Amino acid sequence: MNKLFIGLLIIAAGAGVFFLLSKKKNETAVAAINKELLIGKWKTASSLPAKDSAQPIYQYNFLKDGNIIKSLNDSAKTDTSYYKWSKTNELVWKENASDSIGNIYAVVKLTTDSLQMQAKDSSTILFTKMK
Repeated sequence: MNKLFIGLLIIAAGAGVFFLLSKKKNETAVAAINKELLIGKWKTASSLPAKDSAQPIYQYNFLKDGNIIKSLNDSAKTDTSYYKWSKTNELVWKENASDSIGNIYAVVKLTTDSLQMQAKDSSTILFTKMK
C-alpha cells in the first residue's frame, strides 16, 4: 500500500512540474507583431467621455521611413518625431533624430484598428486607426 501511495505521489508531482513548466514557457514566448500595421494615421483614444467638444485630439501619422507627423485637431501646424523598432518588438519613440535614447514602449497590441503601448512606468497609451 505504501509503495502504491508513493508511486501516485511521484506521478502527481511530475504532472504538476510539467504543467507549471509548460505554462511558464507559453507566457514568456514573444508574440509576433506585424510591424507594417503601424503605418498610417492614428488618433489617441480617450477612456473618459469628452467633456468638451474643444477637447484636443492628437493625430499621429506613422510613416514607413520612421517619421511620426503629429498634429492637433486637424490643424496645419505639425511636429515631427521619430520611431524605430527594437529587436524585442518594442517601439523606441524619439523627439529628435539625433537622440541616442528615446522613450521605449512595449507594444501590447497592434491590430488593423488599434494600438496599445505600455511605457516602462506601466502607463498605457491607446491609439485607434483613423479611417
